[in-house]
Amino acid sequence: MWRRSLAVKVFMSFVIVIIVSFSIVSISMYVTSSRELDLLHEEMLTQIVDNALHHTDLYIKSYERATLSLLTSSQVKQFLDAEQNQYFTYYSLSAQIKDELFKPIFINNPEISMIYLISYNGMTFHDFNIDHPPFSESVLKDSLEDLREQTKDDGSLSLIDWSFLDGQLSLARKISGRQTSKLFKGIVGIELRIEELTTLWKGIRLGDRGYFFIVNDRGEIVYDPNKEKIGKQLEGRLFEQVRDHEGAFFIDEEAGEEGLQRIYFSRRSDYSGWTLVSSMPLEAVRKPVQTIRQTTLAASAISIVVALLLAYRFGRSIISPIRMIEQGMRRTEKGDWTKVPLRGKKDEMDRLIHSYNIMVSRLSELVERVYESELKNQDNLFKRQLAEFQALQLQINPHFLYNTLETVICYAVVQESEEIKDIVRAMSLMLRYSVQTDLEEITVANELKHVLHYMTIMNYRFEQPFELQVDIPPEYLLKKMVRLTLQPLVENAFKHAFPDGIKDYHYIRILAEAEGQRLKITVADNGQGMPEEELLKLRMKLSVNEAQRSKERQLREQLSAEEQVEVGQAGEHGGIGLINVHNRIQMVFGAQYGLSVESAPGQGTAVTLTMPDTDAVGFAGMAGRHLKIEDRSVNQYNELFSDSFMMNL
Repeated sequence: MWRRSLAVKVFMSFVIVIIVSFSIVSISMYVTSSRELDLLHEEMLTQIVDNALHHTDLYIKSYERATLSLLTSSQVKQFLDAEQNQYFTYYSLSAQIKDELFKPIFINNPEISMIYLISYNGMTFHDFNIDHPPFSESVLKDSLEDLREQTKDDGSLSLIDWSFLDGQLSLARKISGRQTSKLFKGIVGIELRIEELTTLWKGIRLGDRGYFFIVNDRGEIVYDPNKEKIGKQLEGRLFEQVRDHEGAFFIDEEAGEEGLQRIYFSRRSDYSGWTLVSSMPLEAVRKPVQTIRQTTLAASAISIVVALLLAYRFGRSIISPIRMIEQGMRRTEKGDWTKVPLRGKKDEMDRLIHSYNIMVSRLSELVERVYESELKNQDNLFKRQLAEFQALQLQINPHFLYNTLETVICYAVVQESEEIKDIVRAMSLMLRYSVQTDLEEITVANELKHVLHYMTIMNYRFEQPFELQVDIPPEYLLKKMVRLTLQPLVENAFKHAFPDGIKDYHYIRILAEAEGQRLKITVADNGQGMPEEELLKLRMKLSVNEAQRSKERQLREQLSAEEQVEVGQAGEHGGIGLINVHNRIQMVFGAQYGLSVESAPGQGTAVTLTMPDTDAVGFAGMAGRHLKIEDRSVNQYNELFSDSFMMNL
């Protein structure tokens, strides 16, 4: 069940979106930051080495200017051209060179500890700027070939990877004689204190455990923050890695003296031949990355928790109204039309709830209307069945009544009494017509025939003919109408229009006309009419809807039998009554049809039946079924009615 829950689906969707989004962002940030930090460390180490290399080369090159005076000195050139056995020249020139050339160099460059000059002829001399241990000229002579190999052939200053004095940096260059500048005749060299050069590198900071050192091509350490390592040989394995990865980064997989793996970057100087190396512990390089990773994980975890809480609240804000609507719909399914209360936030969910409440209200109204319509239909069906039942009650052994009336007619014939015969025959036909159980599919001709029989009896009662005027065009005779609706209106006119008796000028007129899709038949008289107050009450009764009539019937059922008779007589003025006719027309054709009354005191009354303008299926068939008379054509009926009704009956 929980798998199908909308709340779970929404929450899981939020969880997936949030986790995926944060994962992508966190991983991207971590990878990017790690890469940038690695690049930053590499750039820092590269920049340190390159700067140190550049400044070192510049520093060493600066001593080329210090030796420039020796290169151009005529005394030096003369010394180089002198033969080995020219001792006078040797001593005089050496003394002169020391005073005029070496001393100014020592004064301008106090860091220089020693200057020496060696000719290819084997003559040498040197001078010190410091207190020195005993030093033999033979050492210089023995080093001549080595110096010739290590110095450059272009005459530029070269860095010698060994020195005559301990803790000194040895620089030397080839020098030419007087004859030609392209032919070298000797070597001039200087040695300076290495401590002076280390001042260039003391400002390099690589963290607590990072350091910078320099090795020469033979692997000897030229410079190291630890002075004890200067002059010693670099570890062979590490020296090979430094030499193989020149200009690149590498990681020493084996732990060093500190028990840490280290990352190295080296660069070799083409000028000095030294290799400058910067080194940092791998842990120090990775630490910022680890810090970023931990920070990213912690921030991501906190952000995901906060985002999930917000997603949960947001999901509830969506799901809660939907659940309220769902509960309302479930109650509605059980017949309890329940509205969902608004949250007061005026957002889409409130608009949805408002629309749902409107839908519930309209459905409730529609169901109520359908229910009322069903009650009305059931009530109409009940009244119809009741009317048919009452009609069936009147059919109790009708043949006995018909036979009895025929016997009376026979006796009237024997007694030669035409009056009794006409009255009984008319009564027999009226009885036969009135006991039919169906209400509709009766034509205007059928109802006029029934009025004809009724007037036959009434003329004998009045003992004088009465003028009943029928003004109905022949084409209306086959229109459909409800049974027993015309004769009660004529009877009502006799009862109420002429209370003081029938006079010669009195009349009852039956008219018919078509108005649109409606057929109107009017029964009008010139009797006393109705007072305005009584007419208003009658119209109100005719306009009462079915629900009010049902309530009225319920109240009437609570009365006694005698009270019901009094109410019925007061409301219907005796007989079937106008209300009865009006109700039966509406029951057959609908509430938009029925009776309407026009009356004025002293001017008579006109009652109009309004029904749909509908032709009968076949008048002959209807007449044969309802009146049991032989088939006749329409023209024959026209002649019959014109003979029967357009005269004083």
